Amino acid sequence: MEDLLALRIALRRLAKPRTSSRILVAAGGLVLLGAVLPVREAIAFPVTQAQACPVISGYVYYDVNDNGLRDAGEPPIAGVPMQLRNAAGGVVGSTSTNGGGYYEFDRNTSGALPTLTKEQAATFLETITDWTSQKTIAPFDPALGTLTSIEVTVSGDITSSIEAESLDSDPSTLSAEVTGTITVNVPGMQVTAIPLLHAGEFDAAPYDGVSDFGGASGHDFGTNTASDSATSTITDANTLNLFSGPGEVTVRAAARALSRTTGSGNVLNEIHTTASANVEVVYRYQPLTCLVDGTYTIVEVTQPAGYGDGQESAGNVTPIPGSKTTDLITVTLAGQDRPNNNFGELRASLQGCVYIDANRNGLHDGGESGIPNVTITLGGTATGSTATGSDGCYQFPNLPPGTYTLTETQPPGYEDCQDNIGTQGGQTANDRFYDIPLPANVNGRNNDFGECLSPTPTPTATRTPNPTSTPMPSSTVLSTPPTGSGTSTTTSGSTPPSGSTPGSSITGGNQPNPGAPSSGSGLFSRTPDVRVVILGFAIFAASGWIAFLAMGRARDQQDG
Repeated sequence: MEDLLALRIALRRLAKPRTSSRILVAAGGLVLLGAVLPVREAIAFPVTQAQACPVISGYVYYDVNDNGLRDAGEPPIAGVPMQLRNAAGGVVGSTSTNGGGYYEFDRNTSGALPTLTKEQAATFLETITDWTSQKTIAPFDPALGTLTSIEVTVSGDITSSIEAESLDSDPSTLSAEVTGTITVNVPGMQVTAIPLLHAGEFDAAPYDGVSDFGGASGHDFGTNTASDSATSTITDANTLNLFSGPGEVTVRAAARALSRTTGSGNVLNEIHTTASANVEVVYRYQPLTCLVDGTYTIVEVTQPAGYGDGQESAGNVTPIPGSKTTDLITVTLAGQDRPNNNFGELRASLQGCVYIDANRNGLHDGGESGIPNVTITLGGTATGSTATGSDGCYQFPNLPPGTYTLTETQPPGYEDCQDNIGTQGGQTANDRFYDIPLPANVNGRNNDFGECLSPTPTPTATRTPNPTSTPMPSSTVLSTPPTGSGTSTTTSGSTPPSGSTPGSSITGGNQPNPGAPSSGSGLFSRTPDVRVVILGFAIFAASGWIAFLAMGRARDQQDG
C-alpha cells in the first residue's frame, strides 16, 4: 500500500512543469526523469598567424648510381643526425632525417629560450543533466614557435536541490549527497572531474502518511553545489601534432548527475540537478627565432651505418667537387628557402662480365662478346647468386662491407680461359675470385671471367693399304750324280752366284705385281728396273744351258 501511494505521488509531481530532473528512489532503485536543454556555444579565440621562417633543407639518400645527384627512386636513409652551424662554427640547429630521409632547419634553437603560453577556452553553460555537447577551439600555430606541452583543465559544478521523504514504518536517518561526473575529451586525451558534496542528514520519524517532503518523515535539504577540477598534460610529440596546423580542435564534454539520498528503508526523492563546465587549453611553446640571413654549414654528424661517404650537392644540380669525404654543404641564406641540399651515400657492390676472349690475351677487349645466362655465386659477408645478362655482365649491388668470393659456373661449350680480378683487389683461382676486400663505399668493377671457343678438330686422311704381291714358285732342278758319288740337291729360284756353296737355299723376293710396288725384300722389292729383269733372265738362261750340258756329258760317259 505504501509503495502504491509513493508511486501515485511521484506521478502527480511529474505532471507539473519543471526545468530539472527528478529521481525516485524506491526499494533501493534509481529512476532518472527529465530533459536536456540546449547549451550555448562558447567563443573560440583565434591565434594570430605569424610570418614563416626561411627553411634550409635536404635529403640523405643512397646514391645507387654514384652520380652525386638524388635521382627518382633512390632510397632514403632515416635517422641520420644533422647540424646547422653559423659562420662562426656555432651550432644553431640540430635534427635527424625522418623516414623519407628529409631534414630541415628554419630557426635558431641555440641557447635557452623562454616558454610562452597561449590559452584557449570552451565553456559549457549550466544545463539540466544528463547532457553531452561539443565545441571547437583554435589550434596551435607552428609559426609561433615550438609547441612543447599542452595543459587541459576541466572545472565543473554539479548543483542539486534535494527533497526526501522516508516511507519506512520505522525511524530512519536520511543522508543527502550532491555528486556527478564531468568528462572532457580532446584529441588523444580524456579528463574527468568528479564534484562531490555531502548535503546533510535528517532523522526521519516513521512515515506520517503524507508525501510532502515535510513533517516528521520528510525533509528539504535545499540547493547545494559540488565543484571539482582536473588537469592533464600532453607532452607526446604525436599527440601535440594533433593540436597543430590548419583546422579547429574539437572539445567534447559530458555531464552525468549522481546526487542522491539514502536511508535504512524506502525513500522518496525529488532531486533537480544541473551541471556546468569550463575547459581551458593552454599551449606552452618556445618562441620562434628565425634564421637570420648569412652563411651556414650543414653537417652530417655521423656516417650512417653500413654506408660509405658519397658526393654532396647543393640544389641537386651539380655534385660538389671533392665532397666524397667531407659531409659538409655550405649555403648562403638571403630571405628565401634553400632546399635540396643533399648528402649521397654509397653501398659496396661487385660487378663484372663473362666474355669470349677471342684473341686469348686474358683481357676483356672492346668488341669481345659477352656470354649470357652464366651463373655467378656470391659468398662471404653476404651471399647470393645471379645470372649474367644479355651482355654477359652481372652485378651484386647494395652490399655491406666485408670479405667476399665470386665463383663462376663454367658455361658449356666453352674452353676455360684467363680470369681477371676487379678493381677492388683479391685473389684469383680457376673460375673463382676470393679474399675480396670490400669497404663500405667501394664499387668493385671488372671482375671478369674469360672463356674461349673450343677449337674445331681437323679430319685425318685414311691411308690406303698397299696390295700384297703373290710370290712365284721356285723352280727345282735335280741333277743325277755319277754312280758311286753322293747326291746333291740345290733349291734355288735362280742359279747361285759364283762362289756360293752347292746345296744352299737362297730365297729371293716375291714377284712384283705389275704396275704396283711390292712388299718384302729381294730383287723386286722396288719397282723393277728393266736392266735387272734382263740380267735375271740371262742368269736363268745360263743356268739352264749349263745344266743341259752337264746332263749331255753324263749321258756320253755312260755310253762310253
